[in-house]
Amino acid sequence: MKVLLVGSEGKMGKEMSKYFDEHCIEYFKIDVDNRDIIKNIDYDIVLDFSTSDALPDNLNLAYKRKCPLVIATTNHKMQNIRLIKKYSKSIPIFMSANFSILFTLFKRFMTSLKKVENLEAVLSEVHHKNKKDKPSGSAKELIKILNKKGIDLKVHAYRVGDVVGEHEITFYLKDEKLEIKHTANSKQVFCNGAYLACKFIKNKKIGLYTMEDII
Repeated sequence: MKVLLVGSEGKMGKEMSKYFDEHCIEYFKIDVDNRDIIKNIDYDIVLDFSTSDALPDNLNLAYKRKCPLVIATTNHKMQNIRLIKKYSKSIPIFMSANFSILFTLFKRFMTSLKKVENLEAVLSEVHHKNKKDKPSGSAKELIKILNKKGIDLKVHAYRVGDVVGEHEITFYLKDEKLEIKHTANSKQVFCNGAYLACKFIKNKKIGLYTMEDII
């Protein structure tokens, strides 16, 4: 499997390059401004670690090649979401705001919750001080899930130091509370998941897939 890594000069792009090098995985890297070199590249899948603004161009990269696309960017506006759904009718697309395996289980637990009268919750997330979106894409997914459950939810997002990622939800009922927390200690967690997504979608049929389809 030959991977075209888009956004190779970003923080996660550099981490992904290092991961591919250490695991002897064949890949090619491009940044958003040097796409012309793909004319001479033979690739099987596109892995997008660039920006949400570059999504239309990255969708075209995969569409013209008729190959799968793994989207590892967040903060997508509705226009991008519509494009993703449109292109997923022509090529396989994998999309996730968080490629951590244990975060996927964390999110699955939230999805399984039943409506409980008077249940309140606090979501706290912490990321490094240079992270642009606040709350993060992962937090937004949790917020969406819990809002659908009708839970009275309060959200706190912090940007501190070099924290990779922490998400904690505390549920409150009279005289008791339940705390659930996920911590990513290194970006390798997301590299592992992104490569797992590439292997998963390589031979999949046309459609839109997420981490929930793997775990």
